[in-house]
Amino acid sequence: MAASDRSSVPVTIRILDGVAHLTLDRPPVNVLDIEMLRRLNGALRQCDVPEIRVLVLSSALPRAFSAGVDIADHVASRSDAMLAEVRENARLLLNLRPITIAAIQGSTLGGGAEIALLCDIVIAADDTVLAFPEITLAAFPPVAAACLPERCTWPLAMGLLLGESMDARAAQQAGLVSQVVARASLAQTAEEMAKKLAGHSAVALRALTSATRGQRAPAVLQRLDAAIATYKAAVAPSSDADEGIRAFREKRAPAWSHH
Repeated sequence: MAASDRSSVPVTIRILDGVAHLTLDRPPVNVLDIEMLRRLNGALRQCDVPEIRVLVLSSALPRAFSAGVDIADHVASRSDAMLAEVRENARLLLNLRPITIAAIQGSTLGGGAEIALLCDIVIAADDTVLAFPEITLAAFPPVAAACLPERCTWPLAMGLLLGESMDARAAQQAGLVSQVVARASLAQTAEEMAKKLAGHSAVALRALTSATRGQRAPAVLQRLDAAIATYKAAVAPSSDADEGIRAFREKRAPAWSHH
């Protein structure tokens, strides 16, 4: 895993005319370590105010929206802190007052894909690849496990959870992506949609998010809590979890346990 440039600010916020632009910027591929997840969650809380009607989540980096949660934070000693931030991220995105738009591109993997799929609208560049590679590390993505089966057909959900990748067009056909655009048009398309939506009544928009996403939130979070409990009980303390991380770092095939 490439080292990140820690001199940059990993999450930036720009607010204009009722639209908040929240940009992920941790080179090279927006790997989500615990500190970046904390910063992202702090930024989301700043955006949960009446004057912000629309929130746009995007990446400043050409190769990825996000390559997912840092491998280092899957180890047993750090997984509880990591899962707490992932859970809080889901709680926030499910309950935010603004309409949420994810503008995704390139590698949109694991925890990065989970963030995007929790948003109300997902606009994908035509080079987007969605995937959940956690199973190759003897893990699984808890948010996706809680959300995907209600978002698309069971075979597609299980295929993704078992490590299959999906391009932007397939994700649109599956109902996971709202719109696919040329890569060069992604930022402009998201900006134009955000401006249009921000032109609606703030009262009506807040009521709509409360009546839709807000009503779904308790059931999704209940499933997420069950998924996290399973992860903590079965995955985090297992020898396979340690082996998956070691094998990834050593660039070799893992040797799984036989039980």
